[in-house]
Amino acid sequence: MARIKLTDDLKKAISGLSSTQKDKLLYRLIAGNPALAHKLIFELLEGGNTQDDRRAAVATEINSTLTNYEAYYHTPGILLLQLRDLSGVINRHVSTTRDKYGEVELNLLMVNECFQRFGDRIRVANYPKARTFNEYVVKRALKLLTLLEKMHEDMRLDFKTDLKKLGKYIAAQPTTMMVAKDLMLEVDRLLHPND
Repeated sequence: MARIKLTDDLKKAISGLSSTQKDKLLYRLIAGNPALAHKLIFELLEGGNTQDDRRAAVATEINSTLTNYEAYYHTPGILLLQLRDLSGVINRHVSTTRDKYGEVELNLLMVNECFQRFGDRIRVANYPKARTFNEYVVKRALKLLTLLEKMHEDMRLDFKTDLKKLGKYIAAQPTTMMVAKDLMLEVDRLLHPND
């Protein structure tokens, strides 16, 4: 649905509504916007103090989703669907909590767990079947490097081990390395962060 620009007349008319009418209108608007509802729950009911608990819950969801999927793995393309769903969970968490640290931590967890659990199967997949998956992973790595550049150096140190792990996983996958070169990901930046 297209956004409507509020005119000064409409703003004045809304301001003139009674408190009860404004509350009813606000409740209807919030109910129709789940992202806003989650944000308000986090900020108003939880006082913004549950960021770590929410991050831990997302990490648990990542691990359980990938664990459950291990028995059903078919191709890197279908695995990519799982990663996109998990990315949506991470994005909702970040949108709700503004957890920039968690955004990096959870994305690294997702990609590293994926390679740890499915790396051998991805390695034997032919290039065309693995191409889309590899593009996704490499673009995610590029995004992580961009996010890390915006963080304080002390915070970047927290991710050094996980970045090296990701670099090793990518370097061990011939098809992923081909895509990394195509998309100009310098894997050395992962293998030697903060150098």
